[in-house]
Amino acid sequence: MTALFERPVATLLIALATWTQFRLGSGNNVVVPGELRASWRTETGGQISASPTVGDGVMFVGNNSGWLYALDLDSGQTLWKTHVVNPLMSAPLLYNDVVIVGEGDPTSRTSSPSQPVMVGEGPSALLAVDRASGRIRWQTAVAGSAMPTPAIINGVLVHHDGAGWINALDPMTGTKRYARWIGSMASMSAILPVGGGDFVTAGVGTNDVWRLRADDGALVWRSSFSRGASGIGDCPQVTDGRKVFCDYVSPVYPDASTVVGHVTVERVYALDLASGAPVWDIALEAGELPIRNEAAIPMLAGGLLYLGSSVAPWMHAIDATTGMLAWEHQTRGAVKGGIVAVGATIYFGDLGGYLWALDAKTGRVIGDKSMHTPFNVGSPIVVGQTLIIGSDSGAVIAIPLEEIRKAHDS
Repeated sequence: MTALFERPVATLLIALATWTQFRLGSGNNVVVPGELRASWRTETGGQISASPTVGDGVMFVGNNSGWLYALDLDSGQTLWKTHVVNPLMSAPLLYNDVVIVGEGDPTSRTSSPSQPVMVGEGPSALLAVDRASGRIRWQTAVAGSAMPTPAIINGVLVHHDGAGWINALDPMTGTKRYARWIGSMASMSAILPVGGGDFVTAGVGTNDVWRLRADDGALVWRSSFSRGASGIGDCPQVTDGRKVFCDYVSPVYPDASTVVGHVTVERVYALDLASGAPVWDIALEAGELPIRNEAAIPMLAGGLLYLGSSVAPWMHAIDATTGMLAWEHQTRGAVKGGIVAVGATIYFGDLGGYLWALDAKTGRVIGDKSMHTPFNVGSPIVVGQTLIIGSDSGAVIAIPLEEIRKAHDS
């Protein structure tokens, strides 16, 4: 493990800020107020699967080559970078003076995506680095991949790993408070705080969504899906305070379970937050199941659930109450990453290398800009008037929202 410092630590004036869960809030809509209007591109040398995090003029993001970067928001200049052995795919958390990330790879020891023995090979750990210098402060091993993003709830760092364990740690020391095995393997999902000290998470193997208590891991409810389905452990859920929403893929007859390269169906669900009971579950389009990232990252805003698809090039808006499709729009590639809503416009990237601006209510194209690099699950955030996103080729890109809205490259 190494930390490279590309400018003196004494010049890093980083005030404390807090970012305690995936994409900042329960709707996965990351809009940080401010005056930023920046345009830059920084190459990290490794595929980016993580959503970036920002605090007081600094952006933090990990890549799949094991590098955690701190970048100046105005210029994209590297302030420091720290390296570990395995990929850093979780979204960084900011707590007091540390950045907390999860280390781990996506390897599964089975050919069936829905029934892994375990997700993750090699080093898997949660770790905290000093926000000013990038030096590792603590590192705590976990049994399975730490790709899923943890959350800090009432001062407890809660994580669901790729071996089916719920781990609770002290966020400042890494000391384990408890570990509970639930037998449901998380992959790219995230801990979703839902109030009252509880959280929701999801995993495959048993294909379940769980509501648990953060202080001791006690079960509140468990909601099960078809054993042949998959992608449930890839999807970071959202909530409106009444329901929990996410997506997954289901097999097409004669397949009894999902198979990479075979046709599967994209599905979206809503569960009652209080009981876990199904509210609605709808089918969208069919398409070929990818080898990785089998779920799209949803976003909730204005009563609509927005999400792309892991199996086909579409963006959707779904009525969160009824599950009825409000609109859909074809894109240049699959849309697996997150979405940002600013005013009446949504912004996102696709695997075809385009950034999009669509009317949030109708799906009408406002702008589409080719960036010549694919966007997978490395998800955009908006700071001030600037969209910041990590790409599949390893570039972190900052671009003014106005440039996306005015572009018409298709």
